Amino acid sequence: MEIIPISEAKDRLTELADRAAREHDHFTLTRNGRPHAMIVSVAEWESLQETLEILADPEMRADLVEAAAAEARGDVTSEEEMAAIMAARLGKASA
Repeated sequence: MEIIPISEAKDRLTELADRAAREHDHFTLTRNGRPHAMIVSVAEWESLQETLEILADPEMRADLVEAAAAEARGDVTSEEEMAAIMAARLGKASA
């Protein structure tokens, strides 16, 4: 994350926006030496919003805790097992 005075950012806006979008860099813009605004990519902003929505939902948080506990117990389905399950389901659906 780079900290840049807002007066400097005005002259570099295209560069900063491109770096945020392409390289997922973050920029804190300051006014009078204090944080004033941020530049982040749209993809990163949307990801942050989605994370906040998930964390704000008690049921989804509980599901995440349960999934982590299941993984810690080794109670998971491997990629190969899941592929076999899906193939069997698709085979039954087309029959």
